[in-house]
Amino acid sequence: MKIKDSYTYERVVLGIEVTGFSLLLVVLWLDEYIDVPFRYLGALKTPLRPQEFWFEAIAVLLVATAVISSTLWVFRRLRILEGIVQVCAWCRKVNVGEQWVSFEKYLKHEHDVQSSHGICPACRAGAVKRPATSLLDA
Repeated sequence: MKIKDSYTYERVVLGIEVTGFSLLLVVLWLDEYIDVPFRYLGALKTPLRPQEFWFEAIAVLLVATAVISSTLWVFRRLRILEGIVQVCAWCRKVNVGEQWVSFEKYLKHEHDVQSSHGICPACRAGAVKRPATSLLDA
């Protein structure tokens, strides 16, 4: 899954959580102030107790805060794990799904970036001073 797709997925999951907790607060409010069970379901009339609503609402908000915070933490951890790229130690090919592709193809496919080759100043300085004679020297 690409990072842009995971952000959309995260928004959907968080939206469902927020919607669910909001609906729960609405049901609590309807139960206390409108007395839905009495009006529509034939239950006995209950006295108005706003302190009960506020106690329940605060409990729901505390649970919602814990659940949403945990969800955000999990998403942050997933982003870290999804950001790890498996690269072959020998040929530097990158594992994309079940296929190993060159690093250049990976950059083009996953990030739509063209690559170019060059030599960094440290390697250039090392190559000029002492050229590598074997793989162990590199």
